[in-house]
Amino acid sequence: MDPGEPTHFNVLVAGTGLQESILAAALAKAGYSVLQLDSAPYYGTEHASLSLSELHDWALEERRRASTSSELLPDSLARISQRFALSLEPMLLRAQGPGLDLLVRSRVASYLQFGLVGGVGLFQSDAASSPEPELRRSGRVKRVPASKSDVFTDQTLSLVEKRRLTKLLLFAAGQDPFGHDPPGIGFIDYLQKGFSLSGTIADSLAYALALCTSPSDPALPALERIRSIIHAVGRYGPSPYLVGHYGGAGDLVGGFSRICAVWGGGQILGRPILPLELEPEVGPSVPPSQPPFSTPETLPPPPARVGATSLETTRVEEEEGPATATTTRPLGIPVRLEEGDANPTVFTGDWVVSSPHLFSTLFPSQPTPPAAALPKSSKSETAHLIAILPDPIPFPPRASASLNHDDDESSSTPTDADEPDSHLFVFPPGTCHPNVASVTALQTGKGTMSCPEGYYVLYLTGFLLDSARTSAELPDARSLLEPYLEALLALPVPSTDTGTTATRAPPVYSVAYWSPRPDVPTSSSTSPSSPELPLNLLVTPPLACTSQSSSLIETLDEVVPSAEAMFWKIVGEEGRKEGVEFFAKEERVDDE
Repeated sequence: MDPGEPTHFNVLVAGTGLQESILAAALAKAGYSVLQLDSAPYYGTEHASLSLSELHDWALEERRRASTSSELLPDSLARISQRFALSLEPMLLRAQGPGLDLLVRSRVASYLQFGLVGGVGLFQSDAASSPEPELRRSGRVKRVPASKSDVFTDQTLSLVEKRRLTKLLLFAAGQDPFGHDPPGIGFIDYLQKGFSLSGTIADSLAYALALCTSPSDPALPALERIRSIIHAVGRYGPSPYLVGHYGGAGDLVGGFSRICAVWGGGQILGRPILPLELEPEVGPSVPPSQPPFSTPETLPPPPARVGATSLETTRVEEEEGPATATTTRPLGIPVRLEEGDANPTVFTGDWVVSSPHLFSTLFPSQPTPPAAALPKSSKSETAHLIAILPDPIPFPPRASASLNHDDDESSSTPTDADEPDSHLFVFPPGTCHPNVASVTALQTGKGTMSCPEGYYVLYLTGFLLDSARTSAELPDARSLLEPYLEALLALPVPSTDTGTTATRAPPVYSVAYWSPRPDVPTSSSTSPSSPELPLNLLVTPPLACTSQSSSLIETLDEVVPSAEAMFWKIVGEEGRKEGVEFFAKEERVDDE
């Protein structure tokens, strides 16, 4: 880097995950100078979308927690690797909620494409009560009703069951608050005691609609999720969920990174990041906005002034008495911009925001807390399996599509060809493995631009039940999730030629891995014997999904308030008074 180049920013952001990218874009749009850093050569960190060869290479590098179905990527797939966009953390977007509102307000939606999820289905085992896991893998998938019309067209429900289910859906769809959560009651028990719903109907509501993880998931958050899903039905179509094209979460990250760049922010990817420097040498400041981008008439106020550490504040008070205001010491992140660079470039910032996945890089000597010290709301380790299929897993058609075949009006009924090629399958807890909570399987096809024609992508995600976490050593992710993959592959495939059942081809390739829980301190102080972290360092917090399975649909909605809270912490009260806004709406002047 040339001497004299500006290296000081208002905010340095280490990581390009969803929270970090939203925050960086919001700060850049508000007029602050922002630089994002990531040692990975791609955007997204844990939310990255990778090509097939990138995913294969990533899994080989992560052998401790990842495995591939073959040591070498098959030649037939290697030639078309770039036509795959595979998400490390699959994610759906509710058609109504703070996540979607932010995409519209920030104009990130103009860079993205979405499609509808064709439906949600619950796997019903033919031998659910059998002690043999092999017997429980045989079953069928039942489409889950998400609206009153779905209930009335469901031919598998009795009249009494339809009335009870309609009563529950009407109650959940109302505007009145639900009140307090009944103490110590899970959602399954709540459905049984409050609405006389049990068996398959209760499982459909709890695991496929409310996306609960286990029977002990509390009732109130499950009801709130059902309410949000019901309100989202019909906004863009019959499905409450949208699936992002080109890999989903990774494309969202790319959209916010683009907004950050448009407003003068910068990104440096694929360069080694060294430990954080607490007393760096500060170089010239980077202007908050660069031509040809618009420059505010008045520069934004500086970030909130905080002490470098609470230990320093204590020392100053002891020597000089109570301080009315503390001073900021910029923090520095050294980056090796060139291979073998003996003198890395040190970028400094008034604030540093770190992804939890890069915390150990910035603080290699920082002691990591025991698992008990982590927030109970943080999502624990998640098992993933990504399978590339040559044929889709069959999904049951809508009830209306099987009626009135001989009617003249049947031409207006959606056909299978009109259905989206994205579907969500849900397994209740313990279906194929006694120690695994509910498992979700999201299937996407060429309609999502995530794979070429002739292939389908299946994302399986599962969690160990709390009672099964007796050891720090995790089992193999593939051994946990492959039984669920086999159960889906064993679903009958009717042959249109003979009327018999055809055999489905196995996956052509698969990757299984654990996404780890980041080990980061839960506050600015880890222990009395360890040095405290700088107060102008923020670590993006874990999300507080009340159900681990529901993180599939709640991630973006929960990221928004988390990113906004960090935004206001950096901007401070002075910024609020100056009129700084979190993704302020732009006034558009139409040409006369």
